Amino acid sequence: MYIPRPAKLLFQHNEGWERFLEKNGHQLTDWTKLSVERMLACGTCAMGVRRYCCSSPDCTHSRFLCQTCKSRACSSCGLKGTEQWIAEQQHILPDCDWQHITFTMPHLLWPFFNNNWPLLNDLFRCATRAMLRHARKLGIEVGIFCALHTYGRQLNQHPHIHVSITRGGLDVKHGVWRDLFFKKQQVEAIWRGAVIRLLRASYDRVNPAKLPSFGHIRDARQWKRYLQAQYQRHWKVHFAKKTRGAWRSVKYLGRYLKRPPVAASQLRHYRGGSVVHQYYDHNTQQHKRQKLSQEEMLWRYISHIPARHFKMVRYYGFLANRKRGSLLPKVYEALEMTPREKPQKPGFAVLMKAFLGTDPYQCILCKGRLRFAGAVEGEHATKLLSDRLHRMEKNDGFRHRLWISAPEKWLLDEKYSKNSFFTYYHATDLITCGSSSPLFMVRKPKKGRFSFLTIK
Repeated sequence: MYIPRPAKLLFQHNEGWERFLEKNGHQLTDWTKLSVERMLACGTCAMGVRRYCCSSPDCTHSRFLCQTCKSRACSSCGLKGTEQWIAEQQHILPDCDWQHITFTMPHLLWPFFNNNWPLLNDLFRCATRAMLRHARKLGIEVGIFCALHTYGRQLNQHPHIHVSITRGGLDVKHGVWRDLFFKKQQVEAIWRGAVIRLLRASYDRVNPAKLPSFGHIRDARQWKRYLQAQYQRHWKVHFAKKTRGAWRSVKYLGRYLKRPPVAASQLRHYRGGSVVHQYYDHNTQQHKRQKLSQEEMLWRYISHIPARHFKMVRYYGFLANRKRGSLLPKVYEALEMTPREKPQKPGFAVLMKAFLGTDPYQCILCKGRLRFAGAVEGEHATKLLSDRLHRMEKNDGFRHRLWISAPEKWLLDEKYSKNSFFTYYHATDLITCGSSSPLFMVRKPKKGRFSFLTIK
C-alpha cells in the first residue's frame, strides 16, 4: 500500500540530494546522511516488506505493507511518534496549574550553537538548574519537562528552550502540595547569566574565530568582551498564562519534537529550481512566503536533524526517571488524584483508522481479517547510502571529488587540475601520508600497486 510522502520531493526533484552530497557531503555527519537515506527509502521495498493474506479460506487476497524508517527526518514517521508521545504524557502529567516559559537569546549568539550539540545539551541545565535549586531550598520538589527547538518559523537557526513547570510542588517533608511560582525578572536574569557563563567557559568548543563574521574574535579576552556586550542586551523570556493541566503545552511541543522542521503542507511548489515556503510571522501576525533555492532549503532541512541519541525532551524534579516511581504516587495523593491507567501506544492500524478512516488489516474483497504471512528483510541504511555514492561515482567518472578529506585542497586547486595525473587517477586513490606534508600514496587502478607522489 502506497502512502504519499511529499517531503521526499524536496530531495528527489532534479536529483537535488545527489547534487547536494557532491557539493556539501564533506560537511555532513554520517548520522545525518543515514537519516536522510532512511527517509528517502521509507515506505518502499528497500526498507522491507510484510505480506498479509486473508484469513478466509475462500479468499485469495493479499496485501503488502512496506516498512517505515522511524527517522527524525521523516514527517510521516514523525506523526506516529508524536501521537505516541502525547498519549504517554497524558498518563503521567498531574492535573495542576502549569506555567509555560520560553527561553530565548539575542540573535548574535545563535551561530555559536549551530550544530553544536554538546553545547545545546548544556542549555537544558541553564534553563532549569536555578528553578530546581530555589524550590529545593524551600523543601519543594517541582515537576519540569522541557524541550529544545533549534529553528524558527523561517527554518533559520534559532535555538530556544520551552519549559513547562508546575506552579507548585510536593512538600517532601510533610507530603502535601504547596503553591510556588517564579517571577519573570528573576528568571530572566538567571537565564542570561547562565548562558553567558556557559559560553565564556566554552571558548575552545565554540572557536568563534573560524565562524563567518566572527574573525575579529581572536583570543579569549576578546571573546569575554564580546559576551559582556551581549549580556547588556535585551533577553526575552516569555511567560505564558497559567493553564490547568499540561495538555496545551504537550500538544504544542509534540508537533515539533518528533517531526522534521518543515511540514509538507508548507512547501507550496517549485519555481525554476526554487522552493516557495510559507510561514507565519509573529511580528506582523500574517502568513508570508519566502523563496529559497533547493540547496538552501536542503541545508535548512537537514541542519536541524538531531545528533544520534540526542534527547530533545528532558524531565526534571518528580518527573525525572529516577524519581518518578517513588514521587509520582505521592504527588497524585497530595492532589487527590486517581492514578490513570497506562494507555496503549497507538499503532499503525489505529492511526490509519483515525486519519484515513480505513482499516489496513481488513480484506477489501470479503471484509475479513488479514493475517501475517511472511516478511522480506530490507537493506540497511549504510548499504543504501553506499549504493547511492557508488552510482554517483560511476556517473561522474574519474573526476568525482566526493568524500575527500586531506587531498581535497590540492585537487581543487587550479594549479593541479590541469595536470594529467588527475585525469588518469581517481580522487579516492589518494591516501594521505601525513596531516601537514603533501605526500600521498597512490593506488594504480590497473596494476593494483602503490607508488608515492609528492606535491610541492
